Amino acid sequence: MTEISEENSIASIASKFINNTNKNVFLTGKAGTGKTTFLKHIIKHTYKNAVIVAPTGIAAINAGGVTIHSLFQLPFGAFVPVRDAQIEFNENIKINTPNTIFKGFQINTSKRKLLQELELLIIDEVSMLRADLLDAIDTVLKSIRKKNHLPFGGVQVLFIGDLLQLPPVVKEDEWRYLKSYYKSAFFFDARALQQNKPLYIELDKIYRQSDNSFISILNNLRCNQVTKQDIETLNSHYKPNFKADIKENYIHLTTHNNKADSLNRESLLSISGRSYFYKAETTGDFNEYSYPVEHNLELKKGAQIMFIKNDPTGAQRFFNGKIGIISNINDNLIEVSFADDSNPVSIEKYEWQNIKYAINEATNEIEEKINGTFTQYPIKLAWAITVHKSQGLTFTKAIIDIGQAFAPGQVYVALSRLTSLDGLILSSPINTNSLNVDNGITEYSKTKESNEELSELFESESLLFFQNYVVQCFNMATLSHVITAHIESYQKDEQKSAKQKHFEWAFEIKKEVDATKLVADKFLNQLQQIFNSKQDDYKEQLKIRIEAAKNHFTPILKQLSKTIIKKIENLQSEKKVKAYLIELSELDALLFKQLQLINKAEAMVKTATENSEFSKEKINTFEENKERIKELSTIKPAKEKKRERKTEKEKSEKINTKEVTFNLYKQGKSIEEIASERKMVAITIEGHLAHYASLGMIDVKLFVNEEKMKNIITVAKKLDTTLFGAIKQSLGDDYTYSEIRFAMAYDLNSKK
Repeated sequence: MTEISEENSIASIASKFINNTNKNVFLTGKAGTGKTTFLKHIIKHTYKNAVIVAPTGIAAINAGGVTIHSLFQLPFGAFVPVRDAQIEFNENIKINTPNTIFKGFQINTSKRKLLQELELLIIDEVSMLRADLLDAIDTVLKSIRKKNHLPFGGVQVLFIGDLLQLPPVVKEDEWRYLKSYYKSAFFFDARALQQNKPLYIELDKIYRQSDNSFISILNNLRCNQVTKQDIETLNSHYKPNFKADIKENYIHLTTHNNKADSLNRESLLSISGRSYFYKAETTGDFNEYSYPVEHNLELKKGAQIMFIKNDPTGAQRFFNGKIGIISNINDNLIEVSFADDSNPVSIEKYEWQNIKYAINEATNEIEEKINGTFTQYPIKLAWAITVHKSQGLTFTKAIIDIGQAFAPGQVYVALSRLTSLDGLILSSPINTNSLNVDNGITEYSKTKESNEELSELFESESLLFFQNYVVQCFNMATLSHVITAHIESYQKDEQKSAKQKHFEWAFEIKKEVDATKLVADKFLNQLQQIFNSKQDDYKEQLKIRIEAAKNHFTPILKQLSKTIIKKIENLQSEKKVKAYLIELSELDALLFKQLQLINKAEAMVKTATENSEFSKEKINTFEENKERIKELSTIKPAKEKKRERKTEKEKSEKINTKEVTFNLYKQGKSIEEIASERKMVAITIEGHLAHYASLGMIDVKLFVNEEKMKNIITVAKKLDTTLFGAIKQSLGDDYTYSEIRFAMAYDLNSKK
């Protein structure tokens, strides 16, 4: 499964609810039904400003997002959703309330604007999400967005996960407080969802298993309906003294970390021969608790390993969870062979990225910025792994030790990693006491809407969303309100305020906005009449009217924007106008946002007339954003100018580390020699030299041949990204991060 299509109707319906309504959605499904694929599809295609968060660092890295606590600046500890809650002091736990959560709350202007522009919040691995943490998110969003009457401040939320996976963790002392407010710790019992329950949509097409009898057993485990026959079938695979041949590629699944670690360590020691050590390279900010694999990986020839990423080339030489044996190894090579007689694979390092989200001040769009990277071979020792860490993986053969399963659903999680019963070995018989699924989960699963209910609801919700969205795109009340407040802020005489002498100019802007709003208000009435008419051709009527409205409003709004930008440009050299310039920049951003909304309305109505799904591809923002960035290139924010003045002296005093590297390179030293001499990793030295390649001072063809360079730049433009990981994933193993780094540096230089 690589894309969402009509053949998977449930996934398609879920996608439509995200793009064409404002309904919150809980997207779940059995193991192997494509939840991760769905997440990637939404991020790739949605036109909404979206971010991905997860409860833990590792889950966030794997999902391509950030942690909940970092995005929302939440303090650690439990959250009681009552302002006047009486909290006794307890040194073992911390209890937050809506009053205390904002004490010491530090959120910069950029993060605040990001949350204000946010339209879609995606929470992955939602089984771990605690109800109180979700209410804390709700509290922050309502406050930042100043929309206390709307759940999550009006942000749509997509919850993704399987509730039978890792459960939320709550300490006993915490639950003593929380149990008075929550039925359970699961996210669905959060107060924010009680009057606004998300749609329960379950993916039902299984991609991992094809054995119907095995699928039936797994379904019964999920639903607390295990039969005597199911137990007998599973226990027929009980072989207490089974010893697997290393060539058979079995992996042990156990419930405890220390047992898995011990098995891996003992198995590696039992292999004669030299150990090779591979140290990960990290750049920037990458928390050690979020490392996806061992930082210092010890391997030997003959070691059993497991891939933890799918083949980035798309050739499916390996997949996340595929077991193999190291057949050839040295300091610069790791080759893996497989029991299924597929071709051996030489592994390349993989770059994981720790991203952060930032608002693009020019385009009002939420963008990903690389905060740090972790580069290592995407494998781990695989004689054993815990059930929890096996989530998302697929095995053909496994020795499962779940006699001591300690959490509801652990038996299901372990068994569902397998593709069929043929590869199952039980080292202990199934303990029927560990089969029960939490009653709260079972009850919540009964709220799932049927396909018919979803289809009917989509018809009404999408129509309502369509009408409201189109109308809001031409509603200029916010623009008018902000310009009015701006005019009212001119309160001082010219001697006391540098801003005051520009009052007449600003008042002319207000008059233009007021006149434009009058026309817009009349147009809103026309739109409402078209919607109320319920005529068969109302979409065609909308299309004609909106095209005409766009042609009318666009030149007016663009001219207003240019007038403000020109004023900012002229004032940059003046003193004591920093705050005023920021106000003008915010006005200009609001004008551009209004233009963006009008363009979205046109694209949305056009897709509606074509009966197609509205998505990112339907809105051509590239040229629009390019023009916008060019217009703003003549001005710099006041804070940026101040930062430049502050650091100019500091920079001149500091040693230019890139220049040191460049001088050593000019002496004829290799990257490896420079790295050794400077006690730095090679990837850092490459970054220094790539900087000079971007300046045209180093021939980039010394590091990457012309054909590869062209291919790299072509893929980067096609993906519309400068992220090395995304580019490499598209290009495959024939391209190294080093080659990509220098090609992108060359491309940067060619644009100057």
